[in-house]
Amino acid sequence: MKSKLLLILLGFTFSQHFAVDIEETGESTLFIFEDSISSLDAGDELGLYDMNGIIDSSGNTGEVLVGSGVWDGNQLNISTINSSDLSQFGGPILPGSLNGNAMELRVWDSSNNLEKDATYELSSGSGTFNGLFSVISLVDFDSNSGGGLTDACDLPDNNFYILGEQLLYN
Repeated sequence: MKSKLLLILLGFTFSQHFAVDIEETGESTLFIFEDSISSLDAGDELGLYDMNGIIDSSGNTGEVLVGSGVWDGNQLNISTINSSDLSQFGGPILPGSLNGNAMELRVWDSSNNLEKDATYELSSGSGTFNGLFSVISLVDFDSNSGGGLTDACDLPDNNFYILGEQLLYN
């Protein structure tokens, strides 16, 4: 118990890998990660993306991080930010996910310092941004693959990784 608490506190002391940099809009979709997920380790981070969401106040679309959280082995609830178009009332277009788009999941594998694409299975909901919720019962990613790593340029700054017999550093 003490080690989990220390890990959680250390996780918040240092910056997170997935940092959501858009403002809240008042619109959201909840994604619930069940505590039965065994493929994640305490300290792993989850990044929830809309690959065709609103990225700016002009209404342009593209990849946008709309929610994130740190796994501690217990149920994790992540509220994602949905976009809001207030332009018809003379207001702004607020970035976020678009209603009906599918959520794409990425995992920051804290033990290997690598970001990896992940797949997931649902026990409830649609897995889309819809203002409601989805319950995720399984997260899958290849923890031994290197996450598509081909050379040191694929690593975040000031990180190293052992790939076979090579030591890669950026």
